[in-house]
Amino acid sequence: METKFNFKVLDCIEKIYNTSKESQLKDALFIEIESEVKLLSDYLKLNAIETVLFANAFAMWFETSNFSDVFDHFGLTKFQVLKYRESIETLYSRNLLMNKNSRKKQISTYELSQNLINSISKNEVLKYSKIAESTEPKNFVDILEEFDKMSDQLGDQLISHLDFREYVSTICDENIEMPMFREIKNYQLEVFETYFLLDTIWDAIKNGDNDFNTNVIMTVDDYFAHKSQALKHVKKVANKETKLSKLDLIDISKEDFFSKHNAKVSKKVTDFLREHENVIIDEVSKEYSKLIKTEDIPEKKLFFNTDETAQLNQISAILSEDKFNEMQQRLKDKSMPIGVTAIFHGVPGTGKTESVYQLAKQTGRKIYKVDISSTKSMWFGESQKLVKKIFTQYNEMKLTEDLCPILLFNEADAVIGKRKSAGSSNVADTENAIQNIILEEMEKFNGILFATTNLVENMDAAFERRFLFKVKFEQPSLENAAKIWCEKFPFLSDKESIVLAETFNFSGGEMENIARKSAMQEILTGEKLLFEEIKNLCKNEKWSGEEKGKIGF
Repeated sequence: METKFNFKVLDCIEKIYNTSKESQLKDALFIEIESEVKLLSDYLKLNAIETVLFANAFAMWFETSNFSDVFDHFGLTKFQVLKYRESIETLYSRNLLMNKNSRKKQISTYELSQNLINSISKNEVLKYSKIAESTEPKNFVDILEEFDKMSDQLGDQLISHLDFREYVSTICDENIEMPMFREIKNYQLEVFETYFLLDTIWDAIKNGDNDFNTNVIMTVDDYFAHKSQALKHVKKVANKETKLSKLDLIDISKEDFFSKHNAKVSKKVTDFLREHENVIIDEVSKEYSKLIKTEDIPEKKLFFNTDETAQLNQISAILSEDKFNEMQQRLKDKSMPIGVTAIFHGVPGTGKTESVYQLAKQTGRKIYKVDISSTKSMWFGESQKLVKKIFTQYNEMKLTEDLCPILLFNEADAVIGKRKSAGSSNVADTENAIQNIILEEMEKFNGILFATTNLVENMDAAFERRFLFKVKFEQPSLENAAKIWCEKFPFLSDKESIVLAETFNFSGGEMENIARKSAMQEILTGEKLLFEEIKNLCKNEKWSGEEKGKIGF
């Protein structure tokens, strides 16, 4: 049978709680509740101040679990919690108070065990116990999940900034058996840098990708109590002045304003996590899915005239990995722009876009393709942001790719034409704004940019200066046209291929159309088309049914 006491424990707690309100824990309080404190302190085996602190924490636990509220009840400031820190820690060490969200006890938040509540409410000998902890060993992700909960408590003002910093400062030592924490400790980071790195890793794990998920200014604001300190560290992070950047632990997005900067963990960190903690963070995101991989580009044999072939071979050689890196370094040493920019212009169907694809295939580079003409209508109203975003995304992709990808502005006629008079219309002003942003970005561009257009004659002179290579794609010569016909229809004789080349002034794209229509008819009939049937298809390809040489009246 449980031992009972000749006084009511709850009555003592209630009297102490009610009398403590706005008392500021002054001597007068302890005189007024001397008898209740004596009874309860004997029951709890605590001194007087510990007893008063516990009584109030117990009474208020049913409404709050934050010691800041307990001290508000006393009429004291949150700062004055520190004065009683040792007494509060005694309550934790005796397991009268517990913190269930962390292995390390924090003085700002607390929990009560059900055994303790039952003992007090039944007026019985105390029976209190620790909250049961999982017997399974914790892994790196488990510890980060605890870290996230502690961050949430800081954001909800359930724990103080001081307690949170103390928690972060010891997290590596407490988990030194884990390779990632051991590695972080070896980096000798500041406490804030440790916090920022762990938060960035957790954001990547939680979101399922490493797509610049960590907002720099929000993450820094959460850590610092004072705005001035937060702003100072936002600038340091954004300007890559912390050890996190110097040791290649994080990547920072390139933005014009500090409020826009986002962070992600570096490849160095993701590789370490994969190898040592079995944590795989996917680098592929919704933006990275826009990259066209070389393995997805079908290899095609293209036929060009002599001048085009010479220029394309030169560009291909420059884009080879060794030459590209060497070329950029030499240009940098001479304080020259290091970007490779090229415009492919000429009549439709001459292989401008396909040439970019094949250059990417040959040099092992991915393509970030932007169809400007089809998206221009989306720009009115937010043109500057959307155009800027194209270059921002490309620069972010460039950071994580082994080989610099190609930025392809396909059908760029809409944005490289001559600029219109300012103020002539809202549309004209918007188009000019788009062009100005692209020109500014090209001025500082350090990657690989290709643009294709059919209307180079209307190109603004400012764009002409910024394109390093300008390749004009002509209609195929008679010899090349015959080769293309042979490639599309291998069963044709040389003579028949020459006849088609001489008769029809077709681009490579138009010949491709004939080959596709021929393949469709073969599927329907089950038979290959005869030469005359191919000629008939050619006659219907042009709107006017024109043939080479049919000019005049």
